[in-house]
Amino acid sequence: MFDGARIGGSDPRSMKKHRCTLSLFAALLVGLASASASAEDLIVDDELDPDAAITDVTLIWDENSEPDIAGYNVYYGRTSGTYVGFVTVRGTKAVIGVKGTRTVYFAVTAFNTNGDESEFSAEVRWP
Repeated sequence: MFDGARIGGSDPRSMKKHRCTLSLFAALLVGLASASASAEDLIVDDELDPDAAITDVTLIWDENSEPDIAGYNVYYGRTSGTYVGFVTVRGTKAVIGVKGTRTVYFAVTAFNTNGDESEFSAEVRWP
């Protein structure tokens, strides 16, 4: 669970600080490794093993309750706290294809219709 900033809608230049639950329910519902990609959102490459099998990792989190939420950014990286990319989704679920078995770290932010972005959720990792 994450207790951090939740996006407010009144002033596009600032985020209201509230307690929220943008919990990254790391039911990291891990699918079976497969030779072909079936991830719907993104594939995280493994530069050390570019031919590695792909495992679909499903991330699910609680919806942000602010009325002007436009979507969520799911950040990823191979080092804790260092994210090298992200994918934007509209709902509270992302399926990410991960090549290989090296650890990948994920965190989620919410953003509103003005483009203001919340703080990162708690980080989860796979595997």
